[in-house]
Amino acid sequence: MISDFLSERPTEKTTKYLLFFSFPLLIITASAVMYLLKLSNYPGTLNETQLGFNGEYIKSCFSRMSDEDMSIFIIANILDYTFMIAYGTFFFSLALTLTRKLKEGSIWEKIGYSISLFGITAACCDGIENIFLLMMASNPVNFPNWWAIGHSCFALAKFIQMYIAVGGIILIALVMVLSRLTKRNIDKGGL
Repeated sequence: MISDFLSERPTEKTTKYLLFFSFPLLIITASAVMYLLKLSNYPGTLNETQLGFNGEYIKSCFSRMSDEDMSIFIIANILDYTFMIAYGTFFFSLALTLTRKLKEGSIWEKIGYSISLFGITAACCDGIENIFLLMMASNPVNFPNWWAIGHSCFALAKFIQMYIAVGGIILIALVMVLSRLTKRNIDKGGL
């Protein structure tokens, strides 16, 4: 079962390295991608582009961009793959680190191991989303509109999984805090 595998692999030392490596990489790559997207003058918004399911809207955004802007936009979306690796690794290793501190065999431990995988699967969906985006950017005026639908489907799946990962990490942290408070209260003769 996956929880048995994740309880031992990657090792605790490797997981800590992944966590400490991925956090600064996440900050650096997110900043670089956002800067390049701003520099590209892409006029679209998140809701209308990634979650818009609308090829005509994306075409209209691309039509307002110069060739240089399109080149910068493409570079930003290629660099985005580094960001995906960073946030996928960060969510995975953080959830895994926290989960391994929970009571062994508990339902929360099983949930925690599942949550750790959402960081990876969100990044995979993001990668497929970007494939659609890069295909559209390579033919900005005449791409088939279904590419925008595919792009938005994977963007939606990415966001759902990212929210589950972040919410799950917060939930695991709360469970840890409440468990420690309850144990401390019991140890002092309360409850």
